[in-house]
Amino acid sequence: MDEFERHGIGVVTGRDACARALRSAELTSDPGGGSPSVLLRDGEDHTRLRAVLREIIAGLEPVPAELRTSIETTVAGLGTSFDLVRGFARPVAGAVTSALLGVPLDEVFLDHLEATTANLDVFGGVDRAGQASAFRLAVQLSRTPAGPGGLTALREAHAAGRLDEDELMFTPVVLAHAAYENSLNFLAGAGLELATSGPRTVRELVTAICPARYVLRFGPDGPVAISLADGLPFGLGRHACPGSGVAVAEGEIALAALAKVLAVGCRVGEVRWKTHPVFHGPERAVVTLASGDG
Repeated sequence: MDEFERHGIGVVTGRDACARALRSAELTSDPGGGSPSVLLRDGEDHTRLRAVLREIIAGLEPVPAELRTSIETTVAGLGTSFDLVRGFARPVAGAVTSALLGVPLDEVFLDHLEATTANLDVFGGVDRAGQASAFRLAVQLSRTPAGPGGLTALREAHAAGRLDEDELMFTPVVLAHAAYENSLNFLAGAGLELATSGPRTVRELVTAICPARYVLRFGPDGPVAISLADGLPFGLGRHACPGSGVAVAEGEIALAALAKVLAVGCRVGEVRWKTHPVFHGPERAVVTLASGDG
């Protein structure tokens, strides 16, 4: 029995069936609990929150020159042996998330971001440690001075009556987690592909890796997990990923920089994969450059 079955969640697979399910008016993201998360909303409330988030994401389209330089500098500074997760993907995803919010993010913040269940909690809220991390981040961001960027935009949207108090509290965490977790997993997996199999386009890689494997919907027959792994990495329909353009651009910049680092040749050592049923990516993947083999 897999994790979905254990919790009474049906599974939809196959590209055509999944595309129909993602577009279905009978399946909703709203479980009926009154969540302030855009990921668990539908209808007018979802449309309203999504419009605010799209305005924020547009601030990174195209990727600002300063952020591009920061990513390239970080990757160029990798040593002769490094973990593709902690050394490559984490700082790149952290830099993009920081730019999106308009606030600096330290290592402790990123640790809690990785622990949070701010994205879809497909197991009914039993991850208490993750929920505690999400609450801690929500409180921290509510008190953080912010420059130009997403956090300031959310506060302005609240002042204009476009967000309520609960949405203002939790949307920054949902936005940060969505930007960070999926980028972390994709970049680490794509970096591993680059190190072992050579170059591919970012769109080919994101389809093959699919860092978020399922989305949860609720229908007349109960909850269902819809697979995105059959060529639908950004979803479809009214809940399609609003940041797909930024994600692809981020990947192109970071992986082009990594390709230059790996051009001398490399050896891949220890690789461990995450076991989460939704979020897919390496937990650790150590690469040693040919110049570092001694």
